[in-house]
Amino acid sequence: MTSCSDKKEDIKTGEFPIPYPEGGEVITDKWDGKSGHRTVKYTADRHSELIDFYDDYTSGSGWKRSEAGSGFIPSAIYLNLTKGYTIDVGSPEDQVSEAVLITLYVAD
Repeated sequence: MTSCSDKKEDIKTGEFPIPYPEGGEVITDKWDGKSGHRTVKYTADRHSELIDFYDDYTSGSGWKRSEAGSGFIPSAIYLNLTKGYTIDVGSPEDQVSEAVLITLYVAD
């Protein structure tokens, strides 16, 4: 199995500035071209793959990573205050059964 970060063609951004891997279902999309958020649902078994993807994406300067939650697998939150980006990778099955949600925020 190939991770999503190994295959750049699997990344889709459109006009949204924060990439997210193919294979998810966009369930909210509040993007006006400058600010907003997008939530994408993946199967729960992709959680570690998504964490690896965003650990790689945020490995440059300006990013802070923290973990939140009291479950067995905490959520990972990535912040870039300079760009106004927040990436929230939820715990598997925290909000939706058999799924993991990522929410990407862009502040103007």
